[in-house]
Amino acid sequence: MQLAHRSQLTASTPLIDFDPAAGGNGRMLHRLLLIPIALLLHACASPSQLVDRIASKAELSRSVVIGTGYRHVVYANAIATTASETVFVYIEGDGRPWRGTRPAADPTTRKPVALQLLAETRFPGIYVSRPCYQEMNDPGCTPSSWTDARYSEAIVSSMASAIGKASGGRKLVLVGYSGGGTLALLLAERLADVQGVITIGANLDTDAWTTKRNFLPLAGSINPAMSQQAHPWPEIHLQGQHDIIVPPSTTERYFESYPRAQREQVDGFDHVCCWVEEWRRMIEEAVSRLAASG
Repeated sequence: MQLAHRSQLTASTPLIDFDPAAGGNGRMLHRLLLIPIALLLHACASPSQLVDRIASKAELSRSVVIGTGYRHVVYANAIATTASETVFVYIEGDGRPWRGTRPAADPTTRKPVALQLLAETRFPGIYVSRPCYQEMNDPGCTPSSWTDARYSEAIVSSMASAIGKASGGRKLVLVGYSGGGTLALLLAERLADVQGVITIGANLDTDAWTTKRNFLPLAGSINPAMSQQAHPWPEIHLQGQHDIIVPPSTTERYFESYPRAQREQVDGFDHVCCWVEEWRRMIEEAVSRLAASG
């Protein structure tokens, strides 16, 4: 690498002269200059493209399943295609439904925690996207679909239909992260052969959650804490003790309504940390607890 002397500079003289094909400093500088280019390409990718890349890197297959009025992207691990008796269904959180005070044009998350949890499991598993997420812009999609009506009957019914098709009629364990945990409970009430529900940082009482966070009420949604239906399946609800996104205190009414539901507050965890990093161990423990409760 050679630095040009200021007295030798012309309009066409590079400040740094390097040959990327050469060894030593030239090759190192070439690599350093590629880093911001890679970051720029990452930033320019749409949320849906980023989710697809994460799934591809985890060697998950991709398909699209039609529910009732909406399309759903489905990712599956290799073992999910085997003749397994039970399949674990992962459901993503709410993503980014708002941009400031306006509904987002695309609510898809850029950090799909539920998808990463699926990538960490050794059990047969699929991930079923929510209506209107991942660029599935169907005629029924309106901003209400991912804001106040994100847990509505129309959303839940379409997901239930898609899960039934994608799972091939097998027994189900529903795993929901954040708002995906809310949907997991509502789906369990509408699906057959549910063997268990596992939620992570879920807003189990949507009214208490919106009040605590000073959010607009989810007027078009169903609140799991107000359900009158029996829950015969075992449930495990994992909560981070330091979760300020969905504070555990907002879920008290749900556990009053369903006292058989198991609740575990994990010390040192918040809404994001450290579920993915610890998931292999935690899902093994949760499966053992479900089996013992069944």
